[in-house]
Parts: sequence; structure tokens; C-alpha cells
Amino acid sequence: MNGQAWEGRWVRPVDGGPEVYAVLPERPRATVVVGMELFGVTAWVREVCERLAGAGYAAVAPDFYGRQAERVELPYDDTGRVEGFRLLGTVTADQVAADTAAALAVGERAGAGPGRAFLGFSVGGHLALLAGTRLPLDLIAVCYPGWTLAEPTPLADSAPPLTAEGAAALAAHDPSVLGLVGTADHVVPPEQWARIGERLTGAGVHHELVTYPEVPHGFLCADRPGTFRAAESADAWSRLLAALGELSA
Repeated sequence: MNGQAWEGRWVRPVDGGPEVYAVLPERPRATVVVGMELFGVTAWVREVCERLAGAGYAAVAPDFYGRQAERVELPYDDTGRVEGFRLLGTVTADQVAADTAAALAVGERAGAGPGRAFLGFSVGGHLALLAGTRLPLDLIAVCYPGWTLAEPTPLADSAPPLTAEGAAALAAHDPSVLGLVGTADHVVPPEQWARIGERLTGAGVHHELVTYPEVPHGFLCADRPGTFRAAESADAWSRLLAALGELSA
């Protein structure tokens, strides 16, 4: 990171779709779509965008709930989860693809280099993989991604992104996949993480899956002190930034 504070702003894409939160440094190295957690484009998600911009990337977080309610920022509690799942249940796979494409276009218009990445957290990891089955992405980085292999998923009409057909579609776009999860994750338990690796391997998707012992779901989010893990978060960020660095190497 270069230490400079970049000012983020909400931007309406040219196609008139939902807003995106964008932090755009000068001469961005590449574009990184940031996939929110269940709770919306929260202050922490915006901070992630600022951190990525500080490293030289156009960081763009789509408001995937924006067709129902704009700029939703839910509390990290049961009430927030219930409302988050309600909103997520209105989102379709076509909308995910359209909103991701719109976010990438914001980076392109800002003069970003040709690299295209999607960094997603929890639900955002699901959305990243789903987008990768429909759009060409160079890097898909997923942190504790839920609902990837089996029905039901929380989206309105979406099959899991890593069905055999989905994994084949992902492989056809030839991305690299970086995955990060803890062994104490209740959403992505170790046996499911192993199956994800097997599915990616079987489809021929280049990937690296990293596991942190005794680390829970949501360990990267500093605004959730009950599950945040500073040491593992620091290691995860070093891996994420290293992977992103290969986009513009």
C-alpha cells in the first residue's frame, strides 16, 4: 500500500443499473470487483475498497441489493441476517452477471489495466464464482464462500456455481481461483472445502485453496470482533495482494 487515502464514491453505471461503490486511484493497475457479505456494502466493505485502491487497483463494490433497496447496510446480528437473506432472495444470476460487468466497466472507464478480478467474502464469494461462470475473469478470490456445491442456494433462481456444469463453465473462462477458509467455519466445513477442491481439480480450474486451523467464518472482517482473527487476516491479505499483483506483472 502506498499510504495515500483514496476517496470513494457511489457511482451510477452508464447502463442505469444499481449503483456501485468505487474507489479509483490514478492509473489503476487492474480492476477488482468487491463482493459484499450478506450485510450489504458496509463500512468494512468500503474499507476493503479503499485498501485495494491504496495498492493501486480500481476497486468497485456493486450494490447487489440495489434493485430492492439502495445502499443497504445491515447490522451484524440476527435481524441483519434475516433481512440480508430476504434481499438476497430477490437477486438473480442474470443480475449478478450484469452488475459485475457494470463494475468492471467502471474500472475500464477509469483507465485501469486489462486485469479483471473478483474478490468476494462469504456470500460475495458465491457471487464471485457465479459471475465467473458467465464472464471472463482473470482472478477469482473467494473468502469462505457459501452455497457453492449443492441446492438450495439463497439467490432467487441460481443453481450452485460449482455444479459439474458450473465448474466446466468456469474452466472455459480460464481464471485462477484463490480460496481462503478456516477449519472452524460453520458455513464451509472442511469436508466441503475438500469437495470444492476436488470439483475445481476435476474441471481443470487452476486454483489454490488455503486453510487456517481453528479459524471461524468471517475472520477477515475487523468490524466483527467475535470472529476477526488479526494474524490470519494479515496472512490472507498478503496472499490476496500477491495474487492480484500477478494481474499486472
